[in-house]
Amino acid sequence: MIDGDLKQRLLAAFRGESADRMRVLSNDFMRLEKGCGKEDLSAVIESSYRELHSLKGAARAVGLGKVEEFCQAFESFFAVLKKYGLTPSGKICSVMLGWLDLLEDMLRDEDDSRDFKVSPQVQLAIVRMKELAESPQQIEAEGGGRDSEKEPYVDKKDFGAFEKANSTDADSTADINEPEESVEPLDQQRQESASSPTSMGDTVRISSSFLTGLLLQTEELISSRNSQRSRVQDISEMDTLLREFKLFFNDSQDRRTDFFSEEEMKLSAFMDKKLDELSRRFNALEISTRRAERDLTSKIDSLLGDFKNSMLLPFSSLLDVFPRMVRTLSMEQGKECRMESSGENVRIDRRILEMLHDPLMHMMRNSVDHGIESSEGRKAAGKDPVGRIFFSITQTDRDVVKIVYGDDGRGIDLQRLKAVAVSQGLISADEAKRLDRRAALDLVFVSGMSTSEIITDISGRGLGMAIVRDKVESLGGSVVLASPAGKGFRVILNIPVALTSFRGIVVGAGEKSFVVPKSGVRKVMLVRQDDIINTGGKETVFVFGRPYPLVGLADILELGSQTNQSQSFPVLIVGKGSKSVAISVEKLAGEQDVMAKSMGPLLKRVRNVSGFSMLGSGELVPILHTPDMVRTAMGIHATGQVRSVVHRQGVQERKTVLVAEDSITSRMLLKNVLEAAGYNVITAVNGLDALQKIESSLPDVLVSDVEMPQMDGFTLTAKVRQMGNSANLPIILVTSLGSAEDRERGVDAGADAYIIKSNFDQGNLLGVIGRLAG
Repeated sequence: MIDGDLKQRLLAAFRGESADRMRVLSNDFMRLEKGCGKEDLSAVIESSYRELHSLKGAARAVGLGKVEEFCQAFESFFAVLKKYGLTPSGKICSVMLGWLDLLEDMLRDEDDSRDFKVSPQVQLAIVRMKELAESPQQIEAEGGGRDSEKEPYVDKKDFGAFEKANSTDADSTADINEPEESVEPLDQQRQESASSPTSMGDTVRISSSFLTGLLLQTEELISSRNSQRSRVQDISEMDTLLREFKLFFNDSQDRRTDFFSEEEMKLSAFMDKKLDELSRRFNALEISTRRAERDLTSKIDSLLGDFKNSMLLPFSSLLDVFPRMVRTLSMEQGKECRMESSGENVRIDRRILEMLHDPLMHMMRNSVDHGIESSEGRKAAGKDPVGRIFFSITQTDRDVVKIVYGDDGRGIDLQRLKAVAVSQGLISADEAKRLDRRAALDLVFVSGMSTSEIITDISGRGLGMAIVRDKVESLGGSVVLASPAGKGFRVILNIPVALTSFRGIVVGAGEKSFVVPKSGVRKVMLVRQDDIINTGGKETVFVFGRPYPLVGLADILELGSQTNQSQSFPVLIVGKGSKSVAISVEKLAGEQDVMAKSMGPLLKRVRNVSGFSMLGSGELVPILHTPDMVRTAMGIHATGQVRSVVHRQGVQERKTVLVAEDSITSRMLLKNVLEAAGYNVITAVNGLDALQKIESSLPDVLVSDVEMPQMDGFTLTAKVRQMGNSANLPIILVTSLGSAEDRERGVDAGADAYIIKSNFDQGNLLGVIGRLAG
């Protein structure tokens, strides 16, 4: 019995080894079930035999006796296949996959206690393996064997019969003799070991967490490299300033030489000599620092490249487990499905693959459960009775991988999706009618949104696609949906190749610096004043003939009021398709490698920000989250919200709003909301006070309560409409009176809008003011 730390270390190593071997076995068994040629069959059986033999030895080393016993029986079964060159029938392959599921459950339990009892299914499986090993003719017989061959698991009604039979045969079951040729001759093993390219001397198994820690420490050197580059730039600028000063000094001395005394001439010559020496030393310092920076960059890039390559795994390491999952789920649903894939050899960061496992699994479960139709339904629709689920992986850029996932099922029922959204109160019936196809598809990403009529253990809770988007966007990627009516479902994921370090664009807004991931930016360009169109407070910029909503980064991040004075300014085009926006920034400081740092457990989710990084100057700057930025910018532009950033000179001026409200609390609330939106606000304590202020200075908009002393809002509205200079003044009544009669009275008095306080939403109020103020 192994105790203490040694046991834990051995178990940790065993988990990694067993996971690798189970992945190989799963692939081999799926190939056997699909059918393969004689040569491939021999290779697959040999591979499975060796994996089970090695897994048995590893289980023995960590004291997992029941796993060892199961692998012994499984190995004996494969020894018979190997010895007689047998081809297992389809039913036997199905049984073998069931055995593999049982082995996976046993490995997950990791129970080495003596009183541990294996399940009846495991004991039946061992007995069945022994029977097949002793009667090889059953393996190839088409339809041969017992009923247990039809399903990988046994019904509970068989447990009692098994327990009775097993009590007389327990000893023989536990001690299964290994058939002949189960272990190859020693000389042959030595020859294969010597010729193998992955012999013990070539590979070392280490903890992936240890490797990840080394990579993170190495990536910290990026900050040192950026800092060194910044120092080189500082020295270069100082050298330039010194040369300019030397020219200025020499020029001034030349003009005054005729008036210098002898002492002044000596001092001038001395200063000139010192300036020459200082200039030479600065020049030498610049050359040496540049050489050191290049040398440091070369070594860090080489080290980082090697470490990153060690963290990259082919996509097949993630996809290998999915075919069996699709098979199991489809059998449970009474459907027929197959999984296809291409581009499995594209390599990606192991940590990203781990984070993608759950999102991809959710999509597959959705496809099998309520995407793929039944075989009868597919035949009726003129489709192949076997449903198709597919993956396509391509590397579109040095730092970006594109994953296309899809199925050929019924697709998304948009009408039902809209109906569910309306029933859950997410949108109104009128909004549902106005939604285009793209906007309707985006409803899938709302948590709790599902078109499934029932909740099952596979899907139906409406969390799958919400989890997909959250995971992918947390990686700095993007998700796009497509679902042609009746022709299936497509999801396009664009994700980074590596997780932590990436290329970033350093921008400035509100006298602060930020980093925008380069992978989230489609284009960077200068926009001229003449390219901007302003309609109703909404600015739009045309880029190569296509309109983009224009929003300032300072508005997105709520940094305060700014006015653009230049004839052109930098713009980042971000987003995809119809959800693309132009985000203006005050300055572009360049592009550099960025080492991302999380914000810690207390700031897990901050809108528009995904993390922090340190620039070469030592400044700590936020890393912006481009999907959040797009959503925020689209919301600002759609509501016509008055913004603090004015791009087009002379087009938009600050509007004045008069607020008439007798309640101090409500008056201050409205004042703060409007001032934060960029309006100049004047307040009045009642209707009479408001009327006097309108007579002295006409505002752009009047926002008034109804129930006020001395003069109510209805009377104030009627009086304003009777005044010649204010007859067209936009008037918005904000009140607690919500009856139909009160609304009609407000309209009769001449109000342009009527907002109920119980339903007050500052976004709605700002949108109304923006439209009425023009």
